[in-house]
Amino acid sequence: MKNIFTYSILAVAMISLSNCTTTSNVRHDSHRMTARSGDRTSVLQNAHLNGDCKFIDYPRVDIVEQPKHGRTEIIHQPIVVDSGGKKMKCDKVKANGVAVYYTSHPGYVGSDKFILRTPEERGSIVEGVAEVKVVK
Repeated sequence: MKNIFTYSILAVAMISLSNCTTTSNVRHDSHRMTARSGDRTSVLQNAHLNGDCKFIDYPRVDIVEQPKHGRTEIIHQPIVVDSGGKKMKCDKVKANGVAVYYTSHPGYVGSDKFILRTPEERGSIVEGVAEVKVVK
């Protein structure tokens, strides 16, 4: 059986990882991002590919907590895999994947927060808290 690669990319709107802790098999990540009021902002893209860079399935992403001042969407769509500067075989491959978007309520300016959860290989889980600064 071929090795399975999981490629996750954070959109440009996502700023670098600011905090990461682990409790049992759950890893907790914290991210800060900026979004324009009322505009749809890309948060995360994820694809499951095999060793030949072929689509395996759509990765599971769950919304644990919706934002209070907007909404998040999880959409199956084509994405371009980005290994974040690491030299990986499937870097820059176009593949079916999952994209997550955040949109604030029109006119809202201030702070917002939402939580996503996704399983990883070997039974571990990543739970990410996104802290959003919404600007005009």
